[in-house]
Amino acid sequence: MLFRRLYKFHEQVKSSWIWLTLTSYIITALLTIGLHGWQPGQKGVLLDGYLTALAGILTTIVVTTFSFVFVALQLASVQFSPRIIRSFFEYDHFCRFFLWSFLACVGYLMGLQYFGWSEASLIYPKFGIVGSFYLILMVFPLFIHHIVGNINASSITQNIARRTIEEIDDLYESLPTTTKQTGKIHILTPISGYLDSIRYEALVALLPEDSDVSITIRPHIGSFVIKGGVLAEIDCPPAKREAYLGLVKAIQQCFIIDKFRSYKQDIPFGIRQLVDIAIKAISPAVNDPTTALNCIDYLGSIIQRAAQSEAHSREAKLLAQKNIHLREFSFEQLVDLAFDQIYFWGKEDYIVVRHLLKTITNLLPFMPSEDKLKVMIRQVEDFELQYLHDEEQKDRLTTTFPRKEHRNSLRDHLAEFYEGAIETIGQTTSTSVVLSRKQEQFRSSLKAVAKCYE
Repeated sequence: MLFRRLYKFHEQVKSSWIWLTLTSYIITALLTIGLHGWQPGQKGVLLDGYLTALAGILTTIVVTTFSFVFVALQLASVQFSPRIIRSFFEYDHFCRFFLWSFLACVGYLMGLQYFGWSEASLIYPKFGIVGSFYLILMVFPLFIHHIVGNINASSITQNIARRTIEEIDDLYESLPTTTKQTGKIHILTPISGYLDSIRYEALVALLPEDSDVSITIRPHIGSFVIKGGVLAEIDCPPAKREAYLGLVKAIQQCFIIDKFRSYKQDIPFGIRQLVDIAIKAISPAVNDPTTALNCIDYLGSIIQRAAQSEAHSREAKLLAQKNIHLREFSFEQLVDLAFDQIYFWGKEDYIVVRHLLKTITNLLPFMPSEDKLKVMIRQVEDFELQYLHDEEQKDRLTTTFPRKEHRNSLRDHLAEFYEGAIETIGQTTSTSVVLSRKQEQFRSSLKAVAKCYE
């Protein structure tokens, strides 16, 4: 919680020229006074060489940093829009502060030498030395962190949206808000952004034991939430309404909203990143199928681990003890997220289709329940690969995969899937009619595949 408050204070300071300058000046002045009192310095000893070295270091940092920054911005402008470069420097207070503070410090150090104020016993050179170290050891690392975050696509889109919303607020009057009276207490979103995480333990400690009260958390972790939207709703008896209304602000603070998604509590985020890498890798512009196959392998590893985990997280079970219902992703949603888009963009690349079949086939023995096995079988059925052994769709097959060896290779992997599904279903103790029918269907499909080899 303390780290979160420091981070918020840091973000507020960065957003204002006045706060940036004032905070930096106060820190530098206090450190300088302390240094001067602790080590007054000897009279007649000049610090010209030391000041010159610091000025050179600061100049080198500025030139080198902005060279890399402008190269990165050029690449970002090609990927997103050429108009983002102007907004990067024009609207970014911290970036301008970084440039001008470094240049001002270089000018101050050079001015000390020009006017002969570089004697060690004076406070002026100490102010320049402390300011230089403050910029090098504090401001420079923060600027690197700031740049890395601001060139991110999420930051670019957030900044564009924020400035546009501010302009709407300046130009137009807001309409009165209308709220539906449902009898429930709504916990509203304070700002727009991604639901990064929920402070589960704080939420559980905050709420009293009460079987008459039910709390439902609306968005998934990682979902984008809009300012004023409903984060959670509390269903409680009218007699207890006032008590829970007093907890609204504290409950609201248990939801961490940020401009980025993170791995914390957000399983789909890691899957989403691997899918994005795979899709870009199989695009004609990149044409790197090996990277795509590597992503599919690790997506299979994630799905295998998710399959062998319980349906509800530890946090969800903890919250359920106090009748708080957390919305979580199902196993089927994770599987769809992992494989659907990759197949959509790579369905004409036999290597990608073949590797998806291989990965899912390898996952079948790890499915611990009938429902999860059905999800994996349904995933391959959604690929609609029946045309590989359907004579009536032969024209479509030869158009999609013109080479005979590619078609036969796909048939091999589809046959392996059918065999794996038949074997896995046979090893289950379930008496499901659906699985039994699937088993018979796959046996006939396996025979059809064997007849279609070219």
